[in-house]
Amino acid sequence: MSLDLKITRRQALAGMGGLTVGLMLPRYLRAASGSFTSTVFGGVWEKNYRAAIVDSFEATTGASVKLQLGSSAEWLTNALVNKDKPEIDMLMLPYPDSIKAVMADVGIELTAEDIPNVKNIEPIWWDQYRRRGIGLDYASYGIAYRTDLVDKPITGWADLFRPELKGKITLPDIGTWGSWELLVMLAKLRGGSEDQMDAAFGALTELKPNVRRFFTSSTDAMSMLDAGEVSVVGMTTNIPPYALIDAGKPVDFVFPTEGAMVGMVSYHIAQNSPNKELCKAFINHAISKESQEAFCNKVIAGPVRKDAKLTGKAAERVPALEKLMLFDWFKIVPQMAELTDRWNYEVAR
Repeated sequence: MSLDLKITRRQALAGMGGLTVGLMLPRYLRAASGSFTSTVFGGVWEKNYRAAIVDSFEATTGASVKLQLGSSAEWLTNALVNKDKPEIDMLMLPYPDSIKAVMADVGIELTAEDIPNVKNIEPIWWDQYRRRGIGLDYASYGIAYRTDLVDKPITGWADLFRPELKGKITLPDIGTWGSWELLVMLAKLRGGSEDQMDAAFGALTELKPNVRRFFTSSTDAMSMLDAGEVSVVGMTTNIPPYALIDAGKPVDFVFPTEGAMVGMVSYHIAQNSPNKELCKAFINHAISKESQEAFCNKVIAGPVRKDAKLTGKAAERVPALEKLMLFDWFKIVPQMAELTDRWNYEVAR
């Protein structure tokens, strides 16, 4: 019985991936029995990534995808140190490390000729990496709050400044995911921009009385919210708060009216990788309609592909592209050291 089940599963995976990978078979057919190394986040994310994308690619091609766990900073450092002889063929990186990789010329240019499915994704998820990276999916940053501890519903970023929230908000500490998004959002809220970040620190001075503590991880933030230590988490992706909501906690999560900030992971193929063609074929598969729908619906994330259909909770909880607040990371990354020093001097004290 178990043997029959395995065969059936493999056939099903092959059928799902065959249409999307098949177009590229001639380019890497001779390498199909080989392997390449990429990166992956652990836990449930890895489990869903393997089930929705990796397994079907391996079943269709006969290739092996070796996934390396760790942090994005470690992966980027590895790519820079081993640039001439890469240990990682294809990096999957979040902001801001994905932008740092582009600025350091880590990856090759990715073209529609090499990766046909790129023609079907929203151009922003390719163009923003100067075509040296391609996005996989996006998460959205918004506001989570306790409905039983906040008298008036929160609808936008401007609500964080309400005087009745004094000492009741937590925000990401500098360097934590969401902190750069927080600074840019505050700058834009006060008439600034990526080129005029003074406005962000003026806003932080105004907002600081409302901040009980700056958090260093989403677990930390959700623990404070769950315990009622804070009433509002001022910058968090959608996934952690919905875990509390699904557990029956009196929590709501909103995409602010001014726009939701974006978290994105993207693929970057190392310049000197000997497995470039196999990596290109994998990206083509990952951004196929079938893979995008299977993965994004499972992890409740936004697809990069225009025609990918979200269903169930994903359809309810993922904002459309027009509701996102995108900004120019290439202007922020060079300022990070200066912004960190200023944060430590003006905000953390």
